[in-house]
Amino acid sequence: MTDKEKYTALMQRYWEAETTQEEERELARYAARVDDPEFEEIRGVLGYLSIGREKKEKRARALRMYSLAAVAACLIAVITIGLNFITTEIRHQEDLCVRYSYGEISNNNEQIMSSVESSLADFFAGSSLADNNLREIFQR
Repeated sequence: MTDKEKYTALMQRYWEAETTQEEERELARYAARVDDPEFEEIRGVLGYLSIGREKKEKRARALRMYSLAAVAACLIAVITIGLNFITTEIRHQEDLCVRYSYGEISNNNEQIMSSVESSLADFFAGSSLADNNLREIFQR
Protein backbone atom coordinates (compact mmCIF):
# COMPACT_ATOMS: atom_id res chain seq x y z
CA MET A 1 0.00 0.00 0.00
CA THR A 2 1.45 3.34 -1.08
CA ASP A 3 1.29 6.56 0.93
CA LYS A 4 -1.44 7.92 -1.34
CA GLU A 5 -3.58 4.82 -0.85
CA LYS A 6 -2.99 4.89 2.92
CA TYR A 7 -3.97 8.55 3.22
CA THR A 8 -6.90 8.18 0.82
CA ALA A 9 -8.28 5.46 3.12
CA LEU A 10 -7.56 7.68 6.13
CA MET A 11 -9.38 10.55 4.39
CA GLN A 12 -12.42 8.32 3.84
CA ARG A 13 -12.38 7.38 7.53
CA TYR A 14 -12.12 11.10 8.38
CA TRP A 15 -15.27 11.90 6.35
CA GLU A 16 -17.05 9.13 8.23
CA ALA A 17 -15.84 10.58 11.58
CA GLU A 18 -13.88 7.47 12.51
CA THR A 19 -10.41 8.98 12.96
CA THR A 20 -8.53 9.87 16.12
CA GLN A 21 -6.92 13.24 16.83
CA GLU A 22 -3.50 11.83 15.99
CA GLU A 23 -4.74 10.42 12.67
CA GLU A 24 -6.29 13.78 11.80
CA ARG A 25 -2.99 15.55 12.51
CA GLU A 26 -1.15 12.99 10.38
CA LEU A 27 -3.66 13.45 7.54
CA ALA A 28 -3.36 17.26 7.79
CA ARG A 29 0.46 17.06 7.59
CA TYR A 30 0.26 14.78 4.54
CA ALA A 31 -2.36 16.93 2.79
CA ALA A 32 -0.24 20.05 3.36
CA ARG A 33 2.82 18.29 1.92
CA VAL A 34 1.36 16.96 -1.32
CA ASP A 35 -0.01 18.85 -4.28
CA ASP A 36 -2.66 16.33 -5.25
CA PRO A 37 -6.12 17.65 -6.29
CA GLU A 38 -7.72 14.66 -4.54
CA PHE A 39 -6.54 16.06 -1.18
CA GLU A 40 -7.45 19.69 -1.89
CA GLU A 41 -10.85 19.51 -0.19
CA ILE A 42 -9.48 17.84 2.96
CA ARG A 43 -6.62 20.36 3.01
CA GLY A 44 -9.13 23.24 3.01
CA VAL A 45 -11.32 21.68 5.71
CA LEU A 46 -8.40 20.80 7.99
CA GLY A 47 -6.80 24.22 7.42
CA TYR A 48 -10.06 25.95 8.33
CA LEU A 49 -10.45 23.80 11.45
CA SER A 50 -6.87 24.45 12.53
CA ILE A 51 -7.48 28.23 12.30
CA GLY A 52 -10.65 27.83 14.36
CA ARG A 53 -8.76 25.75 16.91
CA GLU A 54 -6.07 28.44 17.16
CA LYS A 55 -8.68 31.15 17.73
CA LYS A 56 -10.40 29.01 20.34
CA GLU A 57 -7.07 28.43 22.11
CA LYS A 58 -6.35 32.18 22.06
CA ARG A 59 -9.78 32.91 23.56
CA ALA A 60 -9.26 30.22 26.19
CA ARG A 61 -5.82 31.64 27.01
CA ALA A 62 -7.25 35.17 27.29
CA LEU A 63 -10.06 33.88 29.50
CA ARG A 64 -7.53 32.17 31.76
CA MET A 65 -5.55 35.41 32.01
CA TYR A 66 -8.68 37.40 32.88
CA SER A 67 -9.63 34.75 35.43
CA LEU A 68 -6.20 34.90 37.01
CA ALA A 69 -6.38 38.69 37.11
CA ALA A 70 -9.81 38.51 38.77
CA VAL A 71 -8.56 36.00 41.35
CA ALA A 72 -5.53 38.20 42.05
CA ALA A 73 -7.76 41.27 42.47
CA CYS A 74 -10.01 39.34 44.89
CA LEU A 75 -7.00 38.18 46.89
CA ILE A 76 -5.67 41.72 47.09
CA ALA A 77 -9.08 42.96 48.26
CA VAL A 78 -9.34 40.25 50.92
CA ILE A 79 -5.80 40.87 52.13
CA THR A 80 -6.40 44.63 52.24
CA ILE A 81 -9.62 44.24 54.20
CA GLY A 82 -7.97 41.76 56.57
CA LEU A 83 -4.98 44.02 57.18
CA ASN A 84 -7.29 46.97 57.73
CA PHE A 85 -9.26 44.97 60.30
CA ILE A 86 -6.06 43.85 62.07
CA THR A 87 -4.56 47.34 62.18
CA THR A 88 -7.87 48.76 63.44
CA GLU A 89 -7.85 46.21 66.25
CA ILE A 90 -4.23 47.05 67.09
CA ARG A 91 -5.01 50.78 67.10
CA HIS A 92 -8.01 50.12 69.31
CA GLN A 93 -5.85 48.16 71.74
CA GLU A 94 -3.22 50.91 71.75
CA ASP A 95 -5.87 53.48 72.67
CA LEU A 96 -7.24 51.31 75.43
CA CYS A 97 -6.55 52.75 78.86
CA VAL A 98 -6.79 50.51 81.93
CA ARG A 99 -6.44 51.49 85.59
CA TYR A 100 -5.56 49.09 88.37
CA SER A 101 -6.21 50.52 91.80
CA TYR A 102 -6.93 48.86 95.10
CA GLY A 103 -7.41 45.49 93.41
CA GLU A 104 -9.96 46.80 90.92
CA ILE A 105 -9.61 47.01 87.16
CA SER A 106 -11.27 49.87 85.31
CA ASN A 107 -11.27 50.82 81.64
CA ASN A 108 -13.68 53.75 81.93
CA ASN A 109 -11.76 56.61 80.31
CA GLU A 110 -13.60 59.35 82.22
CA GLN A 111 -12.97 57.69 85.58
CA ILE A 112 -9.30 57.11 84.70
CA MET A 113 -8.76 60.69 83.55
CA SER A 114 -10.37 62.12 86.70
CA SER A 115 -8.10 59.86 88.80
CA VAL A 116 -5.02 61.03 86.87
CA GLU A 117 -6.01 64.69 87.20
CA SER A 118 -6.59 64.22 90.93
CA SER A 119 -3.21 62.54 91.39
CA LEU A 120 -1.43 65.25 89.41
CA ALA A 121 -3.18 68.00 91.34
CA ASP A 122 -2.15 66.40 94.64
CA PHE A 123 1.41 65.92 93.40
CA PHE A 124 1.86 69.53 92.26
CA ALA A 125 0.17 70.82 95.41
CA GLY A 126 2.81 69.06 97.42
CA SER A 127 0.45 66.89 99.42
CA SER A 128 0.70 63.61 97.56
CA LEU A 129 1.40 60.37 99.36
CA ALA A 130 4.51 59.86 97.24
CA ASP A 131 5.78 63.31 98.16
CA ASN A 132 5.22 62.65 101.85
CA ASN A 133 6.96 59.29 101.64
CA LEU A 134 9.97 60.82 99.88
CA ARG A 135 10.25 63.58 102.51
CA GLU A 136 10.19 61.02 105.31
CA ILE A 137 12.93 58.99 103.64
CA PHE A 138 15.26 61.93 103.06
CA GLN A 139 14.66 63.64 106.42
CA ARG A 140 16.05 60.74 108.43
